[in-house]
Amino acid sequence: MGVTILNRGDSGIVGASLFVPSPARKLYDVVLDVRNFPSWAPGVRSVEVLKGPVGPGMVSEWEVSVLGLRRRISSVLVKAEDPKFLCWTYEGAISGYGECVIQDLGHGALAEFKTRLSPAEPVLQGLARTLLARNAARIHLKRCLARLGHIVSENGDAVRVGPPRTV
Repeated sequence: MGVTILNRGDSGIVGASLFVPSPARKLYDVVLDVRNFPSWAPGVRSVEVLKGPVGPGMVSEWEVSVLGLRRRISSVLVKAEDPKFLCWTYEGAISGYGECVIQDLGHGALAEFKTRLSPAEPVLQGLARTLLARNAARIHLKRCLARLGHIVSENGDAVRVGPPRTV
């Protein structure tokens, strides 16, 4: 089991895949439920929906802990194609985007996650380019997806986290 960091210079792109022996709809619903991110994403302290119903255009504010530093970022859900695709943006102390592409395989669902993160603070920008930070991002993503898989699936033993199939 492994997670791959897609590293093209200082791109900041992190990607991984998750297989769960559950329907794609169930995985989609759990990822779409931003208020419950803290239950499976270490470092996300809280999420508050500020505007709109759950769906495209929804604006939320996230309190995250990055290397022990608490920061607030806002996120906009840009696209939600039920139950196949989610795309969101980040603004604030960290900017970037994230995507989740979900495939229903019949015997389970395969999700491919891709996120590009760029810290706004110069000190964190330099740190984000280090091997230490890239390894920390890889480990963090691996833990997040493993927790997500166990929440979605009733059979945690069949959950698999691995490298992304696409860039």
